[in-house]
Amino acid sequence: MTELENKDSQKHLIKEQYRKWKDGDSKKKHISTYYPGMDRLTNFKHNYSKRSGDILMSKNFQRAYGIIVPLIFLGLLGILLYFLIGLPVNALYHFIWCDTDCTDLPASPGIIIVAILDSLLLLLMIINMFKEPWKSQILVKTKNGGYDFRFRKGTKMVERIESYKNKMLTNLFLKVDTNKDGFIDFTEFLRIGGEDHLTDEEIKEYEEDFEKADKDGDGKLSLEEMKDFSDT
Repeated sequence: MTELENKDSQKHLIKEQYRKWKDGDSKKKHISTYYPGMDRLTNFKHNYSKRSGDILMSKNFQRAYGIIVPLIFLGLLGILLYFLIGLPVNALYHFIWCDTDCTDLPASPGIIIVAILDSLLLLLMIINMFKEPWKSQILVKTKNGGYDFRFRKGTKMVERIESYKNKMLTNLFLKVDTNKDGFIDFTEFLRIGGEDHLTDEEIKEYEEDFEKADKDGDGKLSLEEMKDFSDT
């Protein structure tokens, strides 16, 4: 088999694998088990798209997080917008309307514009909080120590996240599968982390991850095994 035929065969195999588990996922309609009065942890375990190592945060912590983080974001965005838009608007305003004495000018038009833009964004964020899937989101602490939101299974947000992740995973798989056989061996698996720059300890961790991902123990990973491992 020529190199071109081998590459075409490998691409076809990957596309078939991608299509099979993608179609399979799209056919699995999640049936919510939620009922009024169900405790938050049980609801999270059964009805949310969670990952390994997720720690459920309390409602009060999530409320505080939902207020403080957006305010910090809007404050930083306001500063950025002032430098990018506010200052140029002020300069233009002064150039057009101010000859020598600018003491009688009203409030800075640049600040007014930035305040309006920030207020509109805040309004959109508040409106969005009362729409699915954001109104049913749950805040978790991830195994890496950061914070992230998890969404209820079956929502469009989860479908969009999964679709993007699946495409990225497929492209990564194609990139590291250098021998074009439709599978990834351990040497190819190391290329994900940049094998030339890995320490012995990091290689050991990759070896453990590879063994976990290799469910059938054949010494190589299929796209489906990679997807299953990425979901844990």
